[in-house]
Amino acid sequence: MNGAGVKLERLPKPKIRFTTAAFHQYGERRAILASIQLGPPDLLQFSGNDASLQSSFARFGDLTLSSAFQPIFSFSHHRPIGYEALLRAYDPARNEVEPLKVLNRSKARGRWNNLERGVQLLHASNFVRVANAHQRLFLNTRPEGFIISEGYRRLVEDTLARLQLPPQRIVLEVLETPNGNIERLIDGIASFRQQGFLIALDDFGAGHSNIDRVWQLQPDIVKLDRSVIAQAAREPRVARVLPRLVSLLHETGALVLVEGVETQFEALLSMECDADFVQGFYFARPAPGSVDEESCRAVMDSLSEMFRARVEVNTRAKTTLLSTYAVALQTAAEKFCAGIDLPHASENLLRLEGAVRCFLLDARAFQIGDDVKAAQPCISAPNLSQSTAEPSGYCWDRRPYFRNAISELGKVQITEPYLSINGVHLCVTFSIAISANGSVWVMCVDTDWRHIAGRYDLGNAATNMR
Repeated sequence: MNGAGVKLERLPKPKIRFTTAAFHQYGERRAILASIQLGPPDLLQFSGNDASLQSSFARFGDLTLSSAFQPIFSFSHHRPIGYEALLRAYDPARNEVEPLKVLNRSKARGRWNNLERGVQLLHASNFVRVANAHQRLFLNTRPEGFIISEGYRRLVEDTLARLQLPPQRIVLEVLETPNGNIERLIDGIASFRQQGFLIALDDFGAGHSNIDRVWQLQPDIVKLDRSVIAQAAREPRVARVLPRLVSLLHETGALVLVEGVETQFEALLSMECDADFVQGFYFARPAPGSVDEESCRAVMDSLSEMFRARVEVNTRAKTTLLSTYAVALQTAAEKFCAGIDLPHASENLLRLEGAVRCFLLDARAFQIGDDVKAAQPCISAPNLSQSTAEPSGYCWDRRPYFRNAISELGKVQITEPYLSINGVHLCVTFSIAISANGSVWVMCVDTDWRHIAGRYDLGNAATNMR
């Protein structure tokens, strides 16, 4: 081939050839990418002269390989911060061939790493033509792709320099497999990270990607599998848990990307759960070129307006309801301090819709006396704390409603929704610490939050968009 092409040799047929290289649209430099030679599994050699300005594609046997790019958007910036590179393969009749079928051909011959690295080079050479100087390239990488020689690492640096593509702009996505040497994988990832590459854990929540992998690999980004957001869209219970999952991943030091977003409802859920990034057909489908950023910004702006409006309505209704409970609890506490017993002091409080029970704790968080239950509690789930013993003497010192109340005497405290063992329902507890008869007490009222949220149209902002 001439200097505008790339030829791969020293492999049994079929061969993979890059027909053209790429042009960096911001730096206005030509990528030097002419001849590529794939040899032993850990060796990828580059040499050549000036390349053409055309988009790259490759030959693998009778197949034509090319790149498609799906943009990844930032909720904060309302613009794409990068692109995930996807392999596209076509047979001589222009029928599309599944990428895994192409890659598995090579894997069967023990040449997976060679082909994978060749495809990554194809994507990189096309990416510099598509992206601007601030966007990142997301590349799918099998675990074995991280276990390489020092010589290959040096070649990676040389190739990226030729393409004017620093490692800091590349995110290597770890594709999970059930087996493999986890210690070698961790070491391999560490070596790439030292060069400046970012690491993403792909398909979290499906297959073998789980929280254990996050502890082990310490990725910079965790990509939530499409199944996670799809299930959250179907089940309010999952939608309520999703923000906590994202918060947990943030606590590990990882940013969170929701992938596979296909509907407005899923997009709103992704925004509500405090994810950092998002990708999916709702925003843009994979394409050979760059995305129209203006139209995408319009979609993001519209989504944000809907979200803000829903949150505002939700917050006003929630504030009104919570203040009703807070005032009723303060009134009950004043009656108790005046010498009225708990059952009579809490009568009006327990008449509020959604009220379940009222109870009293001493300064050490031990319950004093029995629960005072609402006349018609809403819950129907079994009570896992029921036993032959009376509730008097139970210790609730680990609960936030006790710790927060005891730290601020006279101020009503309100918990986030949590699962209560006293009926196994989603519960919000209101509490207040008071001083009566020379002692400190904490008066508490449990509410069935699921019932209240449904009755007053409260809950997830995105959930209410359905």
